[in-house]
Amino acid sequence: MSYTIGIIGSGHIGRALATHLAKTTYPVLITNSRGAASLTDLVASIGGSVTAADFSQTIAQADVLFVAVPWTQLPELASELQGYSGKVIVDATNNVRSVSPFQLADTAGKTTGEFVAALFPAHRVVKAFNTLGAATLAQPSQTNLGATVIIMSGDDADAKKDVADITKAMGFEPIDIGTLKEGGHLQDMGGALSGIELVKVNQ
Repeated sequence: MSYTIGIIGSGHIGRALATHLAKTTYPVLITNSRGAASLTDLVASIGGSVTAADFSQTIAQADVLFVAVPWTQLPELASELQGYSGKVIVDATNNVRSVSPFQLADTAGKTTGEFVAALFPAHRVVKAFNTLGAATLAQPSQTNLGATVIIMSGDDADAKKDVADITKAMGFEPIDIGTLKEGGHLQDMGGALSGIELVKVNQ
């Protein structure tokens, strides 16, 4: 199926996502809080199907939105998306409140995926691309054995299938580990799958 993909955020994770999405045939819009003009050099360096866009254009046109913004900006983003519904939100965030000192935000007993899904009730949230560090996501290990695994979880089967298809087109191997509640405990920082690069060996 054909989608327009949006990337919200142009930090290390957003750039890594854009680099891999540029290899696909999907039209890709990338935006940040500083506006499209600030992304000219980045887009030129990545090439492919990636285009710089204003925030309003990105959220209006994208069917699938990769969210790669700091955790503290999520409530504001949720407010901006209140006028829309039905989009697939690929939540690549972790609940890091500060880096120095390192602190995680309280999610009130929820997994980060559940917490984000509650912020975006009119949309379909899939937790993915949050278990790898930015450097590993940007440059996965090169091996002939198979592709680097992207762990995902979610409560909407169709949304997960859509994200799995996109993930494969990016050159990764998606693995669905269940619901936002079940899978999230493994994906979140400190979970068994956090920070680990897995490779699915070709059969």
